[in-house]
Amino acid sequence: MCLLTLPLMHCTPPKDDKVELINRTLEYQYDENVYHLTFDTDSTLHWQAMKGNEVGLKGNEVYIAEWISNDKLFITWGEESGTGVSQVLDFKKGKVFNHLLFGRELYAGEGTIKILDNK
Repeated sequence: MCLLTLPLMHCTPPKDDKVELINRTLEYQYDENVYHLTFDTDSTLHWQAMKGNEVGLKGNEVYIAEWISNDKLFITWGEESGTGVSQVLDFKKGKVFNHLLFGRELYAGEGTIKILDNK
């Protein structure tokens, strides 16, 4: 069974150190900016800016994701504002590698992640 499935694609979850994400919240930190992202289902999530220059912004998104190694997840979603988000979440290192698309402008960044709640 795949933790986060892609329609019509085979997804192989990690065999070791499997990170369960459904109903869990991640905290992303980019310098002074902090976001909370909760995986509601295997295809929906919600996020909210908690600190920084975007505090109060939030959204409900549909995402696709695929495990690229035992501890790295590639995830993508499009926000209501039109922003495209693609990320690699490295759970072993506690890092997020972020690519954003605003219209035709591209941005890349790196931050830290941690799981806020335990199962």
